[in-house]
Amino acid sequence: MNGTVPLRGRVPRVSVESGRPAGVQVARLTVRLIRRGALWLALVVGFYMAVEVFSYEQTYPDAAARLRLAKLGDDPAMRMLQGIPHAVETPGGFVVWDAGWMLAAIIGIWALLVTGRLLRGEEESGRAELVLAAPVSPARVVLVQAAVVTAAAVLTGAAAAAVLTAMGTGVVGSVLFGLALSGVAATFAGVAAIASQLFQIRRRATGISAAVFGILFLLRMGANSADSRGWLRWLSPFGWLDELHPYREPRWGVLAVSLIAPAALFAIAVRLRGARDTGGALITGNDRARARYRLLGGPTAFAWRGGEGMLAGWLLGIAAYAFMSGALVATVTDFVADDPDYRKVLESMGWDAADAAEGFAGLMGVLIGLLIALYSCWRIGAARAEEATGRLDHVLTRPVTRSRWLSGHVLLTFATSVLLALASALAMWAGAAVTGADLGLADSLAANLNPLPVVLLAAGLAVLLLGARPRLTVTGSVAATSTAYLVEMIGPALNWPDPVLGLSPFHHLAKVPAEPFRPLAAVTMTALAVLLAVAGGVLFDRRDLTGD
Repeated sequence: MNGTVPLRGRVPRVSVESGRPAGVQVARLTVRLIRRGALWLALVVGFYMAVEVFSYEQTYPDAAARLRLAKLGDDPAMRMLQGIPHAVETPGGFVVWDAGWMLAAIIGIWALLVTGRLLRGEEESGRAELVLAAPVSPARVVLVQAAVVTAAAVLTGAAAAAVLTAMGTGVVGSVLFGLALSGVAATFAGVAAIASQLFQIRRRATGISAAVFGILFLLRMGANSADSRGWLRWLSPFGWLDELHPYREPRWGVLAVSLIAPAALFAIAVRLRGARDTGGALITGNDRARARYRLLGGPTAFAWRGGEGMLAGWLLGIAAYAFMSGALVATVTDFVADDPDYRKVLESMGWDAADAAEGFAGLMGVLIGLLIALYSCWRIGAARAEEATGRLDHVLTRPVTRSRWLSGHVLLTFATSVLLALASALAMWAGAAVTGADLGLADSLAANLNPLPVVLLAAGLAVLLLGARPRLTVTGSVAATSTAYLVEMIGPALNWPDPVLGLSPFHHLAKVPAEPFRPLAAVTMTALAVLLAVAGGVLFDRRDLTGD
């Protein structure tokens, strides 16, 4: 027997005399469902804030270097990606400009996915009906869950604010920045909450929410492309963060917008929940569509079909980032040439600045490799989702072994990771070609394919966790991969000993094409990835299937 899907945890006991205890129990249950991810996110954000401040102080040690940094804001590509520099001669202002948009995107995506899982995912699995058996209305359940997700967003913003304050960037600016991050996360949670009421299928609700996320990010890029389009920033949560200016002349009206918007979105979601039945939706699909049997001939093909939409989203996002990175090659090359102090700092961090174009491409290739590694963790997490929702039980009742099913997901992870690397290489080369930068296609391919061994290692770790600790499949592998990257990012500047730096697989990557490829390190990491995946497969084959 392949296993069963047990109901994890105890069903909350609620009072039948009052709705208040039921609401408290719903809150406690929601906290239990999201606490691990929320705590990990807060820790990573806080740690990254410390890294950003330290990197700034090391890279721009004097006022002259910090004033030259502001000139990067004159480049259109830099403005579109990073935003318009404001108070970047201060540590706090630099953190907002350099890391604010990226942290907002990470926290926003987390809030979007978690909200969709809590609202539409629980209804899809039938567990929402168990909660509604208590004396609590569906609208109140949505309200309580929205409050818990908002509290998690506030926790993450508080972690950022606390670390920035401790690093001496200023109390008021740090608190404003933390509140702005929380507002962005809560806004995207509100978007997902509304989509969960409109669409019956969780996948569709998540896809619509992700599309809104992408449109709002592109809107912010368009707003930053020219001063005449600056008013568009008011239409995007990312733009609110650009307009806030927390560390100099803060705009309190912008903060009010970022806090009022999620409250309004959640209010709409609560109202919509009261207007529909449990398990239903306000927008119903057409059940008369022709049946599609394509890619249903085996578990691997079915896994590909189920992940096409999310793969497309990752592909577009990574390719867009790679294109903007390529477009910045010429700007960074000129900046390094004009700033010898900055060049020395980069060389102390392991970047060979003799050829700035190749050095920057190698640096960005490693960063894009991190993104692809995170994708590989998610891709193995899709296998965990099949098990958690009970769909795997139906697959294994057929003549399909566990090893065949899991190996299909691993093969897809490798194939799609290579696809993402190739797409990012072409996009980086195209961005460099548009701006006339000296970066050939061969160099771009080398830079983007170089981190693939680390990608495989991250996937292997995810498979191992799937077999040993299935609930940590995504969170554990993502946390380990992100920590490894941060160790390599700040370790050399802090003169950490080689044994510590050697724990990070990123440390063993050469900055290709500025440095020669390291075949021994690549083979070693690939072999270790295979061992981790095999061990995970053995553990998975021997344990029972478990639910979410």
